[in-house]
Amino acid sequence: MYGQIDTTTIYKNLESKKFYSVNIYSENQKGETVYKVNGKIVSKSTYDKYKSKWKNINNCCPCILESYDEDENLISEAVSCTDCRVGWFKTYYKNGNIELAGKYKENPTGNWDDIWNRGYCSVPDGKWTYFSEDGDTLYSEFWNNGVFIKQIPEQNKVEIWDIKVQFKGQDIKTCTIPIAKIGKLTIQPKYKNSNIDSKIKIEFEVSANGHKMNKKEFSLQSFKKIDVSEMLSEVGIPKDKKTSFLLNVYSEGKVIRSFYLNVKNK
Repeated sequence: MYGQIDTTTIYKNLESKKFYSVNIYSENQKGETVYKVNGKIVSKSTYDKYKSKWKNINNCCPCILESYDEDENLISEAVSCTDCRVGWFKTYYKNGNIELAGKYKENPTGNWDDIWNRGYCSVPDGKWTYFSEDGDTLYSEFWNNGVFIKQIPEQNKVEIWDIKVQFKGQDIKTCTIPIAKIGKLTIQPKYKNSNIDSKIKIEFEVSANGHKMNKKEFSLQSFKKIDVSEMLSEVGIPKDKKTSFLLNVYSEGKVIRSFYLNVKNK
């Protein structure tokens, strides 16, 4: 069964721009400049070829951004504003067949300022369809303004689409948490299907200028007994020192979401 790809858009006459999704850098070695692409030494002309397309991502708002790997394979194409996706997109297998096709929320306002905070940056919306390398339709997902709705048919694998973290019923982005109450945070994974992951890990990190970082791992249950004051003391960070508090949520060894916490020391 082959799916039909919807590439309709509210935007008119969008220009396509090419971008290389590669890691490039140069360094000085014994007085000579060495150029590298994805860790491999290359000539300056090869390096310049990839670097010359970097400006396209900054000048794309909106445009159809076409991303290629170092071997000129098309990885994805998407209606984008810089690195924000703002319309239809497609990702591809190495053989050129579509891997995933869907849409992100479009921006009908014509105003492209501060689109992240205005809710127009890479917000999943509508139907997403996954395909096999042979081009067969595997399954579809449905989104509404960034909220996952359903998966048809449900997949037999653990998939988390969001993590909800609250303190006393408030989103942690909007509140300040007493240092002694961090273990009272409620951490709620949101799953795409009925497969529930019992191996979620919490990684909590404290860091401050001039001090060694302290990082510890917890289960959802053991996190309730976290002692952040002790973590500060272990690396000599005074309680009145400006400190960063980072909470990472892992599933299957991968980071699902990261949160910086506003913490007060009393």
